[in-house]
Amino acid sequence: MVLGRRLTTLLVTASLAGGCSGLPGASDPTRPLNVVVVTLDTLSARHLAQYGNERIETPAFGRVAAEGVLFEQATATVPLTLPSHATMFTGTYPMFHGVRDNGGYYLGDGAVTLAETLRDAGWRTGGFVAAFVVDSRWGLDQGFERYHDDFDFREFERISLDTVQRRGDEVLDAALAWMDGVKEERFFSWIHLYDPHWPYDAPEPWGSRAGDYAGADYDAEIAFTDSLVGRLLDWLDANELADETLLVLIGDHGESLGRHREGAHGFFIYDATMQVPFLVRAPYRQIGRGLRVPGQVRGVDLMPTVLDLVGAPVPAPVQGTSLRPMLEGTTSDLDLWAYSESLYPRNHYGWSPLRALRNGVLHFISAPRPELFDVAEDPGQTRNLAPDRPGQVRQLQARLDQLVAELGSDAADQTAPEALDEATRAQLAALGYLGGASRVRVDPDEPLADPKDKIVLYNLLKAAGTDSTEDRISDAMAKVRRVLEEDPGILEAHFVLGNLFVKQEDWEGAIAAYREALALDPEYLSAVLGLADAYRLAERYEEAAAGYRRLLDLDPNDNKAHFHLAEIHAAREEYEEALEVLERLEATGEQRAPAHNLKGQCLLSLGRLNEAEAELRRALEMDDRLSDAWYNLALLFEERGDGAGAIEAYETRLEMAPKDFRSHFNLGRLLGAMGDPVRMEASFRAAVEANPDFAVGYLYLAKALLDRGDLTQAEGAALRGLSLSPEPGMAPFGHFVLADIYNRQGRLAEAEREVRRAQTLRR
Repeated sequence: MVLGRRLTTLLVTASLAGGCSGLPGASDPTRPLNVVVVTLDTLSARHLAQYGNERIETPAFGRVAAEGVLFEQATATVPLTLPSHATMFTGTYPMFHGVRDNGGYYLGDGAVTLAETLRDAGWRTGGFVAAFVVDSRWGLDQGFERYHDDFDFREFERISLDTVQRRGDEVLDAALAWMDGVKEERFFSWIHLYDPHWPYDAPEPWGSRAGDYAGADYDAEIAFTDSLVGRLLDWLDANELADETLLVLIGDHGESLGRHREGAHGFFIYDATMQVPFLVRAPYRQIGRGLRVPGQVRGVDLMPTVLDLVGAPVPAPVQGTSLRPMLEGTTSDLDLWAYSESLYPRNHYGWSPLRALRNGVLHFISAPRPELFDVAEDPGQTRNLAPDRPGQVRQLQARLDQLVAELGSDAADQTAPEALDEATRAQLAALGYLGGASRVRVDPDEPLADPKDKIVLYNLLKAAGTDSTEDRISDAMAKVRRVLEEDPGILEAHFVLGNLFVKQEDWEGAIAAYREALALDPEYLSAVLGLADAYRLAERYEEAAAGYRRLLDLDPNDNKAHFHLAEIHAAREEYEEALEVLERLEATGEQRAPAHNLKGQCLLSLGRLNEAEAELRRALEMDDRLSDAWYNLALLFEERGDGAGAIEAYETRLEMAPKDFRSHFNLGRLLGAMGDPVRMEASFRAAVEANPDFAVGYLYLAKALLDRGDLTQAEGAALRGLSLSPEPGMAPFGHFVLADIYNRQGRLAEAEREVRRAQTLRR
C-alpha cells in the first residue's frame, strides 16, 4: 500500500510528538509546509481585540495568537495597498522595487517574489485578491499559477469603491476551492481581504452588531473579517492540514479615522496607519504557543521569514530579515529599524514627501518640520519631541539618509509612473486615486510644503473624490474650488475640477480647468489627455487633434492618442485617414477590441463589407460585450439586406445598452419591414423614451399609431416630432403623416394645410 504525502507526514509527526510546544503532532524543526498568507487590507492593529480593542471580539485572531506568535509592534512600509504588498512579497523596500504609489506604478519582471520562489521550489501557487488595486496588471501576479482577480468593470452600472471591491467571503470561497484541488501537494495560497477598507458596510449579522461610537462601522468590518479567518481555520482543521500549514496574518496598512486630522490613509505615516497586525502560526516544536513579541518588526520581513521557516532559499535581493529567532523565543528584539514612506504628497500635490524610522521606542518622521515621538510614553503620538532634541534628530536623519542610499536603486528611484490605458485611468479615478499615475513637477529651488500644513486641503480633495463617485458633482466642485481659493498652485485640484466638468458634460468648463493644470505643468500627461478629450467631446476637432499630437510628442507609443485621432477622422468622415492612424496604432503592438471596432466602422463606411466584418468579428472575439461592435455589425447586415441578422445584432446590442435610441429605432424599422407592427411600435416608443428629443423617432411612432388607428396618440406624436425641428429630409414626412391623421378625422382644411407645408418643404 502506497500512502499519499499528507498521510505519511501525519504518521511520522505523530510518532515524534513528545515534548512538542507547538501545535499537536508537530515536531520537525523545519519541513516543507503549506503556506497560507492572509493580507488584511486597511486593518489597524489597535482595532483588534488582541491589540487592545475592547469594543469587539475577534476570536479567530485570538485562536491564531493563542496557537502561534503575535508581534506587538509591526510596521507597514507604505500606507497604500500596492506598494505595501510589493514590499511584503519581494522582501525589498520601495526604493529598490520601485513601486511607490497605487496606480501607474507596477512591479517589474525583474523583481523576485515569494510566489516565484516557492513555485520554483515545488509549491503550487494561488493568489486570490479582493480589489482592483492589486489586479494582475500591477505585477503582483508574478509566480502565481492561479491568480483570481477577474475584475470586470462592464458589469457595474457605476464604478466606485463599493462596486469594485470583492467581498471577503467571495475571495475565501475561491481560495478554498483552489486549495481543495491542490491539498495533496504543497501549496502557497495568498488570500487578500479588503473588507476593512472604506466604505464600511459589513454584511449581516455583523453590520447590525455595530455600536454607536465613532469607528463602529469599521470595527464591524473587522469582526466580519475575523469570521472569515475562522472559516479558514475550520477548513484547515477539517482537511487535517493545520499541522502542515504555516499561516500568516498581516496587515498592509491601517486607517487613521481622524487621527492627526487624516480621515482615511495614504497621506501620513503616523502609527495610526502604519501599525498593523502580524501573527504567525507554525507547527514547529520550537515555536511557542501564545507568545507575544514586543520587539520591532516590519512588513519587509515577511518573505525571508516564510522562506526560512519552510526551508526554501532566500533570494539575494531580499532586504528584510527572518524573524525566526523571535518566533522561537530566543530573543524578543532583533534591534530592527522600520523604514516607512509616503510619496503621495510629493507625487500628487508637489508637497514634501514623508519618510520615517521606527525602532519600537522612537518614531522619527522626516519632514520640513521633523517629528520625533516616544511611542512607549506617547502611543497616540501627540507630543513632538524634535524641537527639544535637535542632536538626536540629526542622528536619526543621518541614519535615514544612509538607509535610503544603501538600500535604494537609482533606476527604481528615477522610475516615473507608467502611462495608463484610458480604461484603467478611469477605473483608478473611480476608486479614489483621483489623478491616476502622476508625478507633479516642482521647482528644485523652491522649498516643498510640509504635508502637515496641507492636510485640510488634502481632506477636501479626498472628500470631493467621494462626492464624485456618488454623483454629488456640485458638492465635489464646491470642495475643489475651496481648495483652489486657498492654494491655486495645486495642479491636481485643477485636474480634478476638469474631470468634474466632464461629468457634467460641460466641455468648455473642462477645457478651462485642464488648461489651468497645464499652465502649472505643460507635460502633465493626464491633463494633456483630459484637454484633448474635452476638445473632442466639444466637437472642436482641430484642437483635439492638436492635443493628441502633443500627447504623442510626449509619449510616441501612447495608444490613447492614436485611437482618438482615428476617432476624430472618422467623425469627420475621413475614413482613409482614420485607417492610416489605426495602422500606426497597430504598429505599437496595441491590440484592443475598440480599435478593431473603429477600423470595422471605417471599412463599413467605405463599402468594404467583407473587410469590415472581419474586423468587427475580431473585436467581438476579444470582447463579446463590446456593444458598439454589435451595432456596427447590425448596420453591416442591413447593408447586405440580411434583416434577420441585423435584428439579432441590434437585440444583442440592446441587451448591453438598453438606452441606445438608435438601435431601438433601427430595430423598429426592420420589424416593420418584416411584418411585425406590434414590436415595431414598441421599438419606436423605446427610442423616444430613451431620447425624448429624437424628432424622427416621434414621426415614425406617429405613423405606426396611425396605421393601427390610434389617431389621438398619433397626432400627439407627430406634433411632438415636428416641434423638435427634424432634419429637412424628414420634415415633409411628418407633415404628410399629420395630414393623413387630420383627413381621417374629417379635419379637411387642416389636412390640406399640412399637405401644402409638406410640398413646400420638398421643393
